Amino acid sequence: MYSLKLIALLTTSREPSYRTRSFIKDFSSVLPGVIRTHRGKKTLLELALEAKRFGAKYIIIVGEKKGNPSIIRIYRLIPYSSTEIQEQLMKHIVTLILSGVKLSREMPEVFRTYNPSTISIDPSMCSSEECFMISDVFIKIFSEVLNPNPDVTLLVIEDREGIRVEFRNRARRPCGPVLRIKKVKIFGE
Repeated sequence: MYSLKLIALLTTSREPSYRTRSFIKDFSSVLPGVIRTHRGKKTLLELALEAKRFGAKYIIIVGEKKGNPSIIRIYRLIPYSSTEIQEQLMKHIVTLILSGVKLSREMPEVFRTYNPSTISIDPSMCSSEECFMISDVFIKIFSEVLNPNPDVTLLVIEDREGIRVEFRNRARRPCGPVLRIKKVKIFGE
């Protein structure tokens, strides 16, 4: 069904706002191997089973506060054989607390990128440990599609205002949303 190996399932918390739905559509358009799915009334267990059915290794859930995307929780699926029955099919590994996002449609200079198959992660503008941790999270998740000549480059940028994640296309022009990250919590592998 998919020519690219599926890496992650991207969804929202229950009953997302229009802005959060727009954000995950925007976010999934620049991440190779990520498919978005409607959450509906699915439990975490049902999401894990759906991700396993597609062959994904991660689940990314975007939560919101007052109608705006405010948190990204990343879960790693736990491998199991069909003879084993486990209640816990996934492990919470990272939480990114957002201070804000900008959608592509809110930035006139942004170019659309469709169906990227490769990505690179650029932490060259990082100076703090937290900034490098964010880069490492994305490197680990997208290790199978990392490429020195990518379709999309994910930049982790640290400045006086904090840490932000931006995306650039092959021509180094902005594509996709901008995420402002307030805090990162790593729960381990």
